[in-house]
Amino acid sequence: MNDTNKPLISLIIGGFILALSGVAVAYGTMGTSAMGFYRMLLGGIALAIVAISKKLSFSVSRKTLFYACLAGCALALDLYWWHKSIRMVGPGLGAILTNCQSFSLAIFGYFLFKERITVIYFVSLLMSMLGIGLISGAGVLADQGTNLSGDYILGVVLGLASAVAYALCVVSIKLSQSPKQTVHPIVNMVYLCGAATIFLFVAAAMEGESLVIPDSKNLFTVLAYGLIVQGIAWLMVSSAVPHVKTSIAGLILLAEPVGTYLVDLMFFSAKLTSVSFIGIVLTISAIYFGSQYGTAKTST
Repeated sequence: MNDTNKPLISLIIGGFILALSGVAVAYGTMGTSAMGFYRMLLGGIALAIVAISKKLSFSVSRKTLFYACLAGCALALDLYWWHKSIRMVGPGLGAILTNCQSFSLAIFGYFLFKERITVIYFVSLLMSMLGIGLISGAGVLADQGTNLSGDYILGVVLGLASAVAYALCVVSIKLSQSPKQTVHPIVNMVYLCGAATIFLFVAAAMEGESLVIPDSKNLFTVLAYGLIVQGIAWLMVSSAVPHVKTSIAGLILLAEPVGTYLVDLMFFSAKLTSVSFIGIVLTISAIYFGSQYGTAKTST
């Protein structure tokens, strides 16, 4: 593996590990904001311990701190809106809506970082979204029996909003770890988790969600959610993002719903069908071709 491919590999692996997010939320019985709170709190504490053991400096510039905290608030907002969207439109369509972050990241990449993208990128993006649709089995608005109530429409809006928040998080991470900044990725993630913890604590309090962990099942869930998903996966993602084009990062992170389906397939109730298999092949193929041939070699 050469140095050029290392960030891509780290991003792919991190994206697949992030697939545990949906599993953790579905497995736990606590409120979604409360679970998000523990994800950020435990992940932040674990990363802080690692930073201290490595004797990393927590001194950062105001600009770096601002973007790290902005990334944390954006990620917390993404989780908050996404969880609500799932309950209104279902997990299938919810997966498609939040993964529209790739379109948002392509726009951010073009205007903020002057990234030049090609027709192949957009074709790959549409192919991957189609693949995710086949994997999730999500309904569309025209499905028979779909109730276009106010809550359903609000769920669609919140799902799309979560996609924008997700993209803002990735962009903020990239800005906080730009070549002009000297912050270590672990330290950057500590500040990110801190800001997100405060945000989700306030959200849980406003909605009356208890922060009491009721049993060992939920304790195991929040530990895995915080230490593995936030402590490991997001660290891998945040370490790779500064070295990968924003548009490509958005495309590669579409591996997350594929990973979620595979986890469900191996350990839970999902069954492999010909449609979902085509969706997996289509999504992975689109990610490969889009990441390899979807952007121009240089930026304007």
